[in-house]
Amino acid sequence: MRKVDFLFILMLFASSCGQKSVIKTHVEARALGDGEHITFSIVVPLSEKSISSFKSPVAGMNPLARGFVGSIMNLGASMGAGKQRLTLIQPIPEIPESFGSVKIKRIFFYIEPEKKKENFDFLRKLALKVSSTTIERDNPSWEPIVDTDSMDDDELSFFWSQFPSQRNRRAREWEEKTNGLMLIKYDQESKEKSLKGDEVGKIQIIQTRTPNATRKYLENNFSNYLTRIHTLSKSILVELKNDPIAAELFKTRFSADSQKLSDLGIGEINLCDPSVCLDMQLPDEDLIPILKTGNALKIDTYIDPKKAPKSFQLKGFLEFELKVKSKL
Repeated sequence: MRKVDFLFILMLFASSCGQKSVIKTHVEARALGDGEHITFSIVVPLSEKSISSFKSPVAGMNPLARGFVGSIMNLGASMGAGKQRLTLIQPIPEIPESFGSVKIKRIFFYIEPEKKKENFDFLRKLALKVSSTTIERDNPSWEPIVDTDSMDDDELSFFWSQFPSQRNRRAREWEEKTNGLMLIKYDQESKEKSLKGDEVGKIQIIQTRTPNATRKYLENNFSNYLTRIHTLSKSILVELKNDPIAAELFKTRFSADSQKLSDLGIGEINLCDPSVCLDMQLPDEDLIPILKTGNALKIDTYIDPKKAPKSFQLKGFLEFELKVKSKL
């Protein structure tokens, strides 16, 4: 690692010590040391604005994070269009030797309806596989390559094999000749295996006419009860601490300030459930061994939708855990 990068990380880590905990929005980075590594938790809400404004505190992370977030946003567009397949190839730089590990810790989806009836009932199955590939780099552009054509028989057979009780020969052969990690495997018929449960705090979506002012009000008055807060268009996502007492105190205090809620234009407050929120169960796997085998990130997605809603917005956030070696 360059000395400038290392000194920056040390200053960021030092500045976080002894300060009051503050909930950050958009891109969040917290530096924690274990003696050997410094760990960054980087949270990126799903929106065009968050992608364009994203700047990682560690060199080399920008294309990776933007590639994942961009692929998820394209996934939302593909769902709305009734597509079955989405492949995104994102050029990436050489992985710095200073990186100890890169993991995706959370992928959270919220369907923001334009009409009251939109929900995730249309999504029967979703599978997302991460791998690497090698592409020709004729120019230094970091723009991704997006393909939404139909799957060939090998690809379709592999993704279907993730859900039936028996795997067929074609699927096994396709899996054996490809590398990668099955990051998401969502099945509407077994949501308890596909989604996170009691290991995380409850999430609420707060509708508001003044998202910036509402977010500031929540940060200033309720940070002791929350673990995260993000702006999702005209909604505010808050995750309560995984503590029933803290959750009840937040509910009581928040609802008691009725005049302030009215002044802020706060409307419905919806507790997330799997009909409108999907908090994906993810493998605790380091992506670096995969990423080092090529010069581009390849994300293959299989979508099995019923008739998709005519109009909806896929919102949410991705959380990355990045460990950087703390020694020069």
